Amino acid sequence: MARMKKILPAATVEEEREAFPHDWTDICGHAEIIRRLRALAAAERLPHALLFSGMEGIGKRRTARVLARTLLCAGGGDAPCGHCDACRTMMAGVHPDYFEAAPEARGKSAAMIRTDAVREILIAASGAPVSATRRIILIDGADRMNEAAANRLLKTLEEPTGAVLFILVTHAYDAVLPTIRSRAVRISFGTLPPADIEAALVERGTENAATIAALANGSLGRAYALAEEGLALRDDALDLLAQLPGLSIENIWARAEALGARPHEERTAWLSYVQMALRDLLVLYESGVAPLYHTDHRDDLTALLTRMTHADIFTLLDGVRELDQRFAANVNPALQVEAFLLRARKQFI
Repeated sequence: MARMKKILPAATVEEEREAFPHDWTDICGHAEIIRRLRALAAAERLPHALLFSGMEGIGKRRTARVLARTLLCAGGGDAPCGHCDACRTMMAGVHPDYFEAAPEARGKSAAMIRTDAVREILIAASGAPVSATRRIILIDGADRMNEAAANRLLKTLEEPTGAVLFILVTHAYDAVLPTIRSRAVRISFGTLPPADIEAALVERGTENAATIAALANGSLGRAYALAEEGLALRDDALDLLAQLPGLSIENIWARAEALGARPHEERTAWLSYVQMALRDLLVLYESGVAPLYHTDHRDDLTALLTRMTHADIFTLLDGVRELDQRFAANVNPALQVEAFLLRARKQFI
């Protein structure tokens, strides 16, 4: 169940891969956004509601948490001091004026923020600050509020009472209720440069940092996940693409059954690797100057290019997009993969 909660220390929150941020230096990239937020915090000119949007894993929630630490710090200014009681209670997860809400699953239903969670949000928002000058409420996954919950929150955003700042975070801006979007100041986060992601991975001692940074598609969170998962799934996708022209019917059946048995997240990740490879083939076909996703397989992709036309690549891309839609529709995945591979193989016969 999605419920209101005081923030827990990062080490006890399962979905957090990195430590709870101490200050602005713990955020990768987004220098201009950080500059603006620090200036607004120091001047005490922040609106009553902010909406951080951008793809998953790029640091929106971390930025929100550092902003909250900055605003609750007893020292004031544009950064948390790290030494006052407020900073220490934030790191301990017990600051009385800071709250977080996030989607939680209930039974077999999808994770979302429900009306009962918003009720607790409104109670927290209406109370007077205990030790700070304001209360701060971070709502992570603002796009996953059900309609009733979003409408209840809307009333408070329209007519805020007391000293409270809402920070809403989403990777699906268009899925947030339009009336909520209109009541908050949007701050749009862009993707991270591969060089920044690679540097963060190297700092952690990650092997294949350059390859993982290229595959992460601008998401540091995705890069961390890839570092843990390894590249076996990616290598399987590239291997299949390389073998596609000569795959036997029996091999297609076996491949389809194996991929269909994987969890949905792995199937979609596998498909994204194929899509990245096809995009790389287009880059190589045109000029080869732009960076590749699969930088460590340039020679293999170049060899594959001799067996494909420009039209072949676009046809395969259309097939990948169609397969992705069918995965999302929860149609028998093994049968859909089999149909995709059979159609793709025909291009080379």
